[in-house]
Amino acid sequence: MDRTDPNVALKTPTVPGRIAAFLGMVRVLLGYGKHLDAILPDRIGHPNFPTVAIGFGTHDIRRILEHVQRGILRAMVLQKYLLVRAAQGRDIAPTPHCGPAEPAEIEALEVKIRAPRAAAFKRARPIDPNGALHFFIPTLQELEAQVRRRSIGRTISEIAMDLGIVPGACDGRFWADLDTVWRDFDGDFALFCEVRRRRIVAFEKERKTLPDTWACRIWDVPKAAIRAVLGYLVGEPPPDDATIAALTG
Repeated sequence: MDRTDPNVALKTPTVPGRIAAFLGMVRVLLGYGKHLDAILPDRIGHPNFPTVAIGFGTHDIRRILEHVQRGILRAMVLQKYLLVRAAQGRDIAPTPHCGPAEPAEIEALEVKIRAPRAAAFKRARPIDPNGALHFFIPTLQELEAQVRRRSIGRTISEIAMDLGIVPGACDGRFWADLDTVWRDFDGDFALFCEVRRRRIVAFEKERKTLPDTWACRIWDVPKAAIRAVLGYLVGEPPPDDATIAALTG
């Protein structure tokens, strides 16, 4: 991830390199979220709207905008956190990669076998904060605590999920930046993929109940279809006011 030039990050030489790159990424995500919030209510009748909606797992604009609002709040809190670290000159180090264990390390392991426990109560199913049933927007204090406690990669991953981002909605360079976050900064790519899988399943179920509203091929997620709905892809220069007016007019 190399978005460290002054046109992408902060125009100051004192910002640590990785902080500057993350600030550039957050600015892109925040701008995309605000664009979604402003333009999507006027785009639900567009024939290619499902190519955007599938990233959220629903065609329900109310639920989509709730996710977008949460993503915007997460991005704003993360931006504030990064600016504080930048003022302190504290950069963010990548997460160390775990290599294969050495034979001596394996030999030194002490394996303890515990006696079987008595039958316990059945555990409740874990709550899925990305599902419709348990969706909620944390308070700003709760979001600040999450940003401080979690890895920056996980926070950016959560923002991407809240904004319904899929590979076809990003330009190639920005998707590569996200891949770097997942790989080097503990972004939990497995969780991102699982949430995306669940949303595709939920979207398909909803689609079957509304057969007359799904006219396009949603699975290809062509970039041209995304641009037709939103005016640009994540990571591209945002559309100007004239373009937005033409889209919604």
